[in-house]
Amino acid sequence: MKHCVALFLVGIALSGCARLLATIAPEPTTTPSELRAGDYRLDPEHVSILFKIDHLGFSTYVGRFEAASGQLDFKPEDPAASAVSVTVDATSLSVPSAELEEKLKGPALFDVADFPVIRFESTGAKVTGEASGTVEGLLTIKTVERPITLEVTFNGGARNPLTLVPTLGFSATAQLDRVAFGLTEWLPLVGNQVTLEIEAEFIRTPSS
Repeated sequence: MKHCVALFLVGIALSGCARLLATIAPEPTTTPSELRAGDYRLDPEHVSILFKIDHLGFSTYVGRFEAASGQLDFKPEDPAASAVSVTVDATSLSVPSAELEEKLKGPALFDVADFPVIRFESTGAKVTGEASGTVEGLLTIKTVERPITLEVTFNGGARNPLTLVPTLGFSATAQLDRVAFGLTEWLPLVGNQVTLEIEAEFIRTPSS
C-alpha cells in the first residue's frame, strides 16, 4: 500500500513538472534575429533521413539512414550566409528486407565497406519566405560528387525546455538522380528519381 501511495505521489509530482514546463517553455520562433548566432551541431537523437523511390510502379519504397553527424554555422543576421555540413553513416542504411539491405550496402551500390560515409557540404543558401529557403550544396556518394538543392523549412528555434540548450529545427526535401551518382542497379524497373526527406535538430555548442 505504501508503495502504491509513493508511486501516486511521484506521478503527481511529475505531472506538475510537466505542466510547469509547458507554462514556462519558450515558443519556438522562426525569426532568426531573435536567436543566437554561433556553431550548432546536429543532434544525433533527433535526426531522420528517409529516401523514397518508385518500386516497379506498385508503390514508393522507403528506406532510411539511421546515423549522421553535422555542423551548422548559424548567422541569424544574414541566414543566407549560414553554412552546413553533414556526414551520413552509409553503414547505417536500413530497409525492411535484410536481403535487400545487404545488396544496397554491397559493391554494386553503396559499397559501404570501402565508402562508409556520404557527405553533404553547402555552397550557398537563399531565403525564399518567412520560414523557408533553399540550400545549395555538393553531395558525395562514393567517389561521385554532384550538386543538390535542398528545399528547407525552418521550424523554429528556442531554448529547449528539457535540456536548456538553444536548439534549431529544420525540415528539408530534395530530389536526386541516382544514375548521376553511379547507382544504376535494377533500372528501369526501379525508379531513377530519389526523394530525400530530412528532419533535423541542431543544438548550440557550449563554446560558441
